[in-house]
Amino acid sequence: MIRPIRRLPFLSAILFACVLVISVQSHAAVSIILGKTIIPGGNATSEKDLTIRNDKLAFSIALGSAPPWGVARGCIVDIANVQNDGSLSHDRVAFADFIPNNWSSWPNTYQKLDIIKDTKNEAVVKITRDFGEVIISTVYSLTDGSDLIHVKTTMTNEGEALVDLLSGYALWPDGGFKFAVPGYAGKTEALLSNRLADRFVGYGPDWAVALHAPYMTELRYQSRDLYTKHSLKKSQSMSFEGDYQVLASGDLASVVRAEIERKDLLFGTLIGEVKTQLGKSVDDPALVVLKDGVPYIWALGKHGEYKLDLPVGDYQVYATSKGYSDSEKQAISIKNGVSQNLLFNDLLAPGEVSIQVTDSNKKLPLDAKIQIEKGTKPLIEFFGAKTFFTELSRVGQATFTLAPGDYQLKVSAGGNFLAKPALLDVSVVANKTSQLVSAIPVTTYPTLYGWYAGDLHHHSDVLEGSTSPEYLVRSQLAAGLNVTFVSDHDSTKNHAVIKALSDKRGIPFIPSIEFSPSWGHFNAFPIDIGAQMSVDPGVDDIHNIIKDARLMGATVVASNHPYIPYGYLSSLEKHTAVGGFNPAVDLFEINAVVDYRVIVEKARQLWSEGLPYYYTAGSDTHDVWNQTSGLNRLFVYTGSKPTPKAFAQAMKNGHSYVSFGPIIYPQNVMFGDTVKQAKHQPQSINFELLSVNGLKSVQLIGNDGVIIEKSLAGDKVSVVFELPLKSGWVSLVVEDNKGYKAFSNPIWLKLVDSSQF
Repeated sequence: MIRPIRRLPFLSAILFACVLVISVQSHAAVSIILGKTIIPGGNATSEKDLTIRNDKLAFSIALGSAPPWGVARGCIVDIANVQNDGSLSHDRVAFADFIPNNWSSWPNTYQKLDIIKDTKNEAVVKITRDFGEVIISTVYSLTDGSDLIHVKTTMTNEGEALVDLLSGYALWPDGGFKFAVPGYAGKTEALLSNRLADRFVGYGPDWAVALHAPYMTELRYQSRDLYTKHSLKKSQSMSFEGDYQVLASGDLASVVRAEIERKDLLFGTLIGEVKTQLGKSVDDPALVVLKDGVPYIWALGKHGEYKLDLPVGDYQVYATSKGYSDSEKQAISIKNGVSQNLLFNDLLAPGEVSIQVTDSNKKLPLDAKIQIEKGTKPLIEFFGAKTFFTELSRVGQATFTLAPGDYQLKVSAGGNFLAKPALLDVSVVANKTSQLVSAIPVTTYPTLYGWYAGDLHHHSDVLEGSTSPEYLVRSQLAAGLNVTFVSDHDSTKNHAVIKALSDKRGIPFIPSIEFSPSWGHFNAFPIDIGAQMSVDPGVDDIHNIIKDARLMGATVVASNHPYIPYGYLSSLEKHTAVGGFNPAVDLFEINAVVDYRVIVEKARQLWSEGLPYYYTAGSDTHDVWNQTSGLNRLFVYTGSKPTPKAFAQAMKNGHSYVSFGPIIYPQNVMFGDTVKQAKHQPQSINFELLSVNGLKSVQLIGNDGVIIEKSLAGDKVSVVFELPLKSGWVSLVVEDNKGYKAFSNPIWLKLVDSSQF
């Protein structure tokens, strides 16, 4: 429900079109525009939505449109920077707003809009929403000439006391790269102590959006969520303040400048030049600043020169540029009001690496992933990658630029599943190409035995994903997967192009969609190519979602990460899953990046009740350069190359197992099948087990827990288990010497009374 308090005086029905044209052409003043967003590629597409802009930026609030991930309406879904020609850039964010409790389900019944101020110098609007018994009001402010969207949110508890909430602002960029809270790079979540700064930045070469969050005490999701833990007593209120800073460049000098002004810090200035060892000016240099040994900020320069204001303190700095080597680090001490000049004259121009990867057994080119194991890894990611993939058309071939220096490259083709990664040493020389060859000894070929592996939770470049369709396919093939798969949030946008790329390589493509309400995520597949979701995940219940999935062609519906805060089974326990329980969910996910132990136990409980809810598996990869496609995977037995329907049906029948490394070949009974036994007629089941890392153990699990555990040695072992003479189920857990495990779906046991015959 949306209840505007009043209409803008200048937005009458007669003048609306004229004002819209004027607002696009003249950007000097602040303006508020009701209706579909003016931001290219924006998600606020309803006539009830609202956009605020000035000469630096524009942002849109979804009041009629459905925000991503089932978030309550009334949030920022689009942000754009104003480009050099005065036009708006493409949308830079998937979501940027307040989260009341770490992506837990959001019970919401209304949104109310207040226009507080609407002048050419300033726009102020307030959105009021409910979160159960908590009233959440957020005030958004934008002034003329500012690159800061100021946000202030107040939570007021009108119900019973709430404890241990985790609330704060979030910034989920629409693609691009991430610069974490300084000192916490690579951390999925962390408590913050002695923090160097209180911001996160999403960026690309021609844009940046920073979230300044002075209240924060911990982070989640690689710094995209900046929270504080708190409680709310009955009738208590609590406020949060922050800023979204929007820039038209990947130059972050303005980010630290905003910190200086916000905190009223003493500061000094660094200026200087950047040159190569041959004395040539580096056209587009960057100055990277470290504080306490960790990356703190960077500034981009022009024509070989840079300038950066820094708070008073001690730092290390170095210069670099796209493809160039880093300069030597220099220690500096910034003093109040003092301008210092630093020259960097030791950079080296880029070199190139060309590598051919082959299967040493078949002597054929092999899809592969190449990572920098040792050597320069650029901090500014649009200056150079640290992960590369072989091409789709020239199989096994990769050519890429690196900064000069000594490297160790890790070459992986089906790494830790089908073959061990290989290590290559190379010295990259400026302006020269280094030719490399890597022959990978593949240990097994599952498709020869009828097994096809897929990563059944994977994203492309929709919403916060940053993987283009081409690189999704390249990455999944390099992982040694035998089907390609995509499951973007509430979108089938990239199905056709991924199918076309997969068809060219003769690889089956499984098209999926991740229905994403705030109380649980569900992968449905295979979806008919071109099918469109018709439900609203922010409003509709589980029954309508499953019905829509079936109408879109889905054979199976999987509950993703069921026990995370917004997982379906967690929400069922909290009674926040809209529509409650629906038994038509087919599969439960073992997710590679969250704790899966609870769902393993839950699945075994369900099997003991005779309920055939089977495993699925996925890595939840969004960014193939910084995450791993196929980190875990589902091996599915289809006998021969499957159609999407056949693959999904085999999953629905339980003919599969989840693996983080070990490979299982059943010899006489398939997972998901039933073994009928009679008293005094014991039967056995046989398996061939493999691991490129060496096998450690195998457990036979049953209704009452571990039936037997066997220690293993070697890379390949055959095992035989005698079945218990009782009705129920058994399954395998295989572990290798690196601690990687495989979990099978059950084999059902049925004890038959011979007196019935």
